[in-house]
Amino acid sequence: MRPANRRRMFRLLRLIAGIALLAAVVFVWTKSVSPLRSVREQAAAIAKRQAKVTTVSQFYWDTQRDSYLTVAGTTTDHRAVYVVIRQKTGKVHVLRQSAGITRQQALAKVAASYAPKRISSIGLSRRAKKFVWDIGYRTKSGKLGYVTYDFATGEELAAIRNL
Repeated sequence: MRPANRRRMFRLLRLIAGIALLAAVVFVWTKSVSPLRSVREQAAAIAKRQAKVTTVSQFYWDTQRDSYLTVAGTTTDHRAVYVVIRQKTGKVHVLRQSAGITRQQALAKVAASYAPKRISSIGLSRRAKKFVWDIGYRTKSGKLGYVTYDFATGEELAAIRNL
């Protein structure tokens, strides 16, 4: 085989190997986000069916104690609501967003009190008879922290630092 043909063949093989590697990465990535997408779609469908939500603006999946799915959106009568769904039982609670603190207010409280490097998770769930914002964060020193705020009052209910 002539050297020119050999170089062309190696270039073609490298191109094919690169395309195969890219396809494998895309395949693995889509498979890894598939469960989240499926749960999000199911929660949005439940919110639309049971709470008459027309527009979904946010989705939260809180798995701190019991698993809760929360859909934030607006209803047919233009009210901003949170639809909180317990994943195990499918029980649905609808909360007006104006009845408590917002996600941004909860994040501002965490930033003021704990100065986190980054927020790792946030979700709205139910504890006993209260709805709470559960927020996980990482400190500047790399340690984990966790704080819970009452949805209705904004009061801090629990905090765990330096895990």
